[in-house]
Order: sequence, then structure tokens, then C-alpha cells
Amino acid sequence: MVLRRLLPLLLAALAPCAFAQSSGEDAALADLVESLTSRSSEGLRPFTTSDGAVGLDLGDRFRHVHLAYNDGDGPVAACVGSLGEANAFLGRDLRTGQAWPRIDLRSTPPDAEAQAALHGMSAAEYSHYWNLIEQAKALRPGEAPEAVTITIVNNDGAGEGFNDPTLVSPEGGNTGTTRGAQRLIVFDFAADIWGAFLDSSVAISVASEFNSFPGQCSPGGGILGFAGSAGLFRDFPGAELPGTFYPVALANKQSGVDINGATAEINATFNSDVDTGCLGAGIRFYYGLDNSTPAGTLNLLIVVLHELGHGLGSLSFVDPTTGSFAGGFPDVWSRFMFDRDVGLTWNNMSAAQRVASAINTGDLLWDGPNTKIASGFLVAGRDPANGRVQLFAPNPLQQGSSVSHWDSAASPNLLMEPAITPGLPLTLDLSRQQMRDIGWYRDQNLDRIPDTITNVQPSGGSVNAGANVNITWTNTGGFNRNVTIELSTDGGATFPTTIAQDVANTGTRAWTVPNTPTSSARIRVREHDFVAPAGVSTSDFTIGGNNTAPSFTPAVAVTRQRGSPGGAAVTVGTVADAQTPAGSLSVTQVAGGSATGITVSSITNNAGTISAVIAASCTASAGTVRFQVSDGDLSSTGDFNVNVSANSAPTLGTYPDAGFAVGAGGTVTPSAAPSDNGSVASVSATAAGFSGTFSGNPITGVITVSNAGPAGSYPVSVIAVDNCNATTVRGFTLTVGNTLFANGFE
Repeated sequence: MVLRRLLPLLLAALAPCAFAQSSGEDAALADLVESLTSRSSEGLRPFTTSDGAVGLDLGDRFRHVHLAYNDGDGPVAACVGSLGEANAFLGRDLRTGQAWPRIDLRSTPPDAEAQAALHGMSAAEYSHYWNLIEQAKALRPGEAPEAVTITIVNNDGAGEGFNDPTLVSPEGGNTGTTRGAQRLIVFDFAADIWGAFLDSSVAISVASEFNSFPGQCSPGGGILGFAGSAGLFRDFPGAELPGTFYPVALANKQSGVDINGATAEINATFNSDVDTGCLGAGIRFYYGLDNSTPAGTLNLLIVVLHELGHGLGSLSFVDPTTGSFAGGFPDVWSRFMFDRDVGLTWNNMSAAQRVASAINTGDLLWDGPNTKIASGFLVAGRDPANGRVQLFAPNPLQQGSSVSHWDSAASPNLLMEPAITPGLPLTLDLSRQQMRDIGWYRDQNLDRIPDTITNVQPSGGSVNAGANVNITWTNTGGFNRNVTIELSTDGGATFPTTIAQDVANTGTRAWTVPNTPTSSARIRVREHDFVAPAGVSTSDFTIGGNNTAPSFTPAVAVTRQRGSPGGAAVTVGTVADAQTPAGSLSVTQVAGGSATGITVSSITNNAGTISAVIAASCTASAGTVRFQVSDGDLSSTGDFNVNVSANSAPTLGTYPDAGFAVGAGGTVTPSAAPSDNGSVASVSATAAGFSGTFSGNPITGVITVSNAGPAGSYPVSVIAVDNCNATTVRGFTLTVGNTLFANGFE
């Protein structure tokens, strides 16, 4: 096709004036750039499908092109959409060869504070984005299901592009070991990220290729890649809005059929020469799947995500120089571009008003409800009054990038800005919400019926402040994404209070009613960061009265002996509350009591009667133990007295005298086994001059004698020691002899 034949001219001419091409090459290139980035639908022939849909084949128009050059400190990239924009980015007029002041499309508002905010992130912001990146990684094939299948169609020949056999090392989570394999993994990963956030029963095909153009790229400039939707369709069966053009992938989603048949929905072409140093020695694509861009590299994943975003629908099809609609009908994008100076969206403006609005810097905003509800993290580039986010509308017009990107004033940076800037998240940031705004509605079971949340409770009736209730809801269509739960106290007009944010969608959530008395309370449950699916209590309910703190009344004191185990649980107090059932109150031990060495365990609440196991250590002292009772909102404490008695020494029975032959042994058993208020740590025996061995059993008190000797009579001391080191001593006489007679040893 003409695009492939002329692409070498495009690459050859993307250099500063020091590398000027011939006037013929420049003229051909100018024609090509104007053709690729044209926003005019003149000459494009609409056609009608068998089911009555009207299509518009875009040919090689309405494209965005990613360019890069080497400024000496590394590569700089931008998405351009017009010849003038390419001239400004590369620093020369591609028709005349005249040098132009190079415009840095990454430029920010002039004040230093805004510039720092645009290009940097706080630790909290980075942590937020990093967590979302990890979630995106977890959605790769084999690890989580995709909502829509986006297939990368490899249009490269053997040994080139996606089939390049050059050996490389894995990087940034990309396990490919050849350059071609790494390229395909990046494209597939970008497709996975988008596919995980979009629902469609019709698979999306992306006709993709890397083309090599030796000698056609220099440090002065080169193309990275470009992509776009293959066509537009309107008035198809199932169209959400009549008389409105949709990109073909979105039209397929809403119609439930592949309107364009075997033709790919998105076309994407990238430059393989970037990896062979055409932009300068060492400069190449970075193929990692993480959010890093090592020095001297260009993050291919970010570029591919950006270009796929355009192909999926992130694009205006209005010619901003004339204000005319493609094919004479508004596209869905135009219905959400809002100019706050005139108070109108583009589909309700005249052509002249659209021309003026396209250069209304700072006042052209996106008015999509999903974007507005999720844009609160932005510290710049957002209208704080309503959440609308600024669109890129510089004066003079930058055709192609104007009105089809977020404003570069946005902070933190957003994926669909016109230039690739440091710190970009790979999470689609607000692009997911923008896609939802234009018609990529949530449809988990792919039945072409938007998922809903219904039967949100409580609804009607009343609840008391401080009460513990369950919020419940019903999901339809298999909807299972995380939800945010919010409270309204003005009958559902606003929902300023977040009850739970980004939590698992289980259909129920425990809630402690806050102390916000109202007769107009409602609960909203919605998909996190989106306005739908969402469900709201169908009727107002009342939150009654001021919540009061529960009370803890201590029971009579107990006495615990030092070193004794806790034993059976004892009653330590009772609890009560005016709003919450006593048995639902939470009771814990807290610091603040005067007793030392007292251990509290197994606290239970039986209809307001609180019991616990109380134990005293060997060094415990009498005093109070503090308990806290809480209704989940308010709490109070009470002090329970514990008296302490002294530890007692262990008891032990008496031992009979015993005799053994020299070298022999046996056992000596007491009249009663040892016992203690705590536990017996050890039982031992000693005898002066005795050369044999004694061992004692702390449970039975039995003394075992081994290898008795030498002959003689020995007074034996038996010592029982308890867990607090208190002792009891018993004794017996041990006789050791050589000959056994009737009356003993001799």
C-alpha cells in the first residue's frame, strides 16, 4: 500500500537541518505526513452494511505518529499528528528545509513548582501507581481471565520484526531471549493490560509489524511507531447513541458482531531500526514490562499502550481547522469535549465554535462522568469544582495532538498526554475511565447488557448511630470487580462520605453507623473508580440520635496467688450501651491499670457479662486491671481489682529409709507425690560422700538410686522446687553395704 512505499521517505527526512534531504524527498514527505495525519473526511466514501450500519473507511488518515530524536542527553519522544507538529518537534520545515526553533512537547507551565510537580511524584503517588502496575502484571494470560481478547497479529516476515532471531537478555520481567520474542511479549502485555479493563464479546485484532529501513534514521530524528483505528461506524444495531460515529472496535463491542469482518480493527507499525542504533549509539527500545526507562532507552510498552489507546477510541475525528465532523456526523469523543467558556460540548457547537474551542487553552475539558469521579488524585490540570480534566488545546493549534490528548499540565503525568514523560504509570490511569465514558461499559458476562448493582440495603426504616449493621447489595451479569461504598445524607444528591474504598465485591459489608443524624440517608455501591455499575438505596433511611459511649462496670475483686495459673474464667464486669446490644460490644484489656504481673486472657462477652481468665506471675502485685468497651465508634474504660496472695512452697510426702548393695540401685517412693499451687519445677536428692547418682521425678517425687557406693550410711536430702523457686526439703537414710543379713547390711 502507499503507506509502506512512502514510509522510508518519512524516516529519511526525520532529522535536523544539518541532515537536510533533497527538496523532492521533503516535498514527498510533506505530502505523506499531511495525508497520514489528515483530519479531513473529504473523499472518504461511506458505505452501508447489510444490517443498516454506516461505515467510513479511514484509509491512511487520522493517524498518530510517534517520533523521537537524540538531544545529546538521550532520546526524547512525542506523539505527533500533523506536519507542523513534526516540524516543530524535529526543528526544521520538512517542505522548505528552513530551521525551526525546536519545541519541546514535554514542556510544562512556566513556573518551577508546576514543572517539578509534572515530572516528579511523591512517595505516596509512586506507591499507588506501583501497586496498580503489580495488579496489571497479575492480569497476564494464565494468571487471570481477560475481559476482551485483543490479539496481536504478526504481519512480519521470517527473520524480521517480531521474528527477529537476534539473541538478547531478559529484562524488566520480559523473559524473551530473542529480540523478536521480546517485541511480541511487549505487544501482548500491552494488549493484556487493555484487555483486562475492557469488556467485549468480539475479539479485537491489531495488525502489527516492525519494519526495518537501513540508513533512514539518524540521531536527529526517527519514527518510533504509529497506530490507528481502521474505520468508523454509526447507527449499527445496539449503538448506544444514534447518529454518532464509533471506532470499529467499540462499534463491534456494542453491536456484538464483527461488523468489519476479517479486517483488523487497529493497525500498528513500528520501526525496528531503533534497536540498531539509528538514533545514536546505545539508544534502543526498552523491552521491560515494569515502569522504568533506563538511560538511553525508550519504553516500548508505554508507546504501544499509548498507540493502542488511540486505536481503541481515544481520539477526536473532528477537523479542528474547520470544525467539520468526519462523514458529517459527530463522533462519540466530541460528545464529552466541554468548553467551559461557552458551556457546551462539541456536538452541540457550531463548526466555528469548535474551531475556537480547539485552541482555548485550559478551558477545554473532558466531561465524562467516570473520568470526573476518578480524577481526584490530580494536583494540576483538573477543575476541582466538578472533576473535569483539561484536554490538550494549545494556541496555536497542534493538529493531531490537540483535543485528542490530556493536557500536558496534568500532574502526575498521564499516559495519554501528547509526549512520553518520566514517571508514566503503566496502569492506563484515567484512560480506563475515558474509555468507559465513550461506551466501553462494564459487561462481565458479555451479554451486551450493562452490568448493574441492585437491592442496596439499608433502604427505608431507621438505624441508630453507633449500631453495627450490614450493607448488602446484589450484583447482576456476573459483575465481580472491587467496589467503593459511600454514604449520602441528602437523599442521594451527593455522596461525600466513603465507607469503604476499593474493597472485594462480596455483596455485603459490615458497617458501624456514624454519628450523623439525618432522615435522608442513602448508600451507594459502585465499581471502584467508576460511576457504573452502581446501585443506590431506593428509599431514604434515618440515622437516629447522637451516639453515646458504652459503659463498663467492674465486678467484685478476685484474689490470685502468685505463681498460680489462671484456672477457670471469672466475671470481671458488665457492659451496656444505649444504641448497641450489650452482647455486640467489643471488650479488650488496655494499659493503665495499677497491678503488675497480672495476665488476662480468654475475654468473652455473654450478653453483656464479661468474663476472663486472670493469672498472677511469681512477682505480681495487687492493683487494678483496665478493660475497654467499644461500640466501634465510641469507647470507655473500667478498672477491675485483683488482690494477690503469697506463693506457697510445694508439698511433698515422707520417704522411707532404704538400703542397697554396693553398685546396685532402685527407687524410693514418697508417701505422697509433690504438689503446688503453681507447678513443681524439679525434685532432686543429695547425700554427702555418696558416689552414686540420684534422679528425681517432679511429678511422682520418686527418687531413683543408681550405682550405690561406697558402703556406709548416708543422710539423703530431697528438695522439691516450684515454678516460683520456693522449696520444700524431705530426708531419709540410705544404707549401702557389701553383705545382706536378716537385719540389714554389714
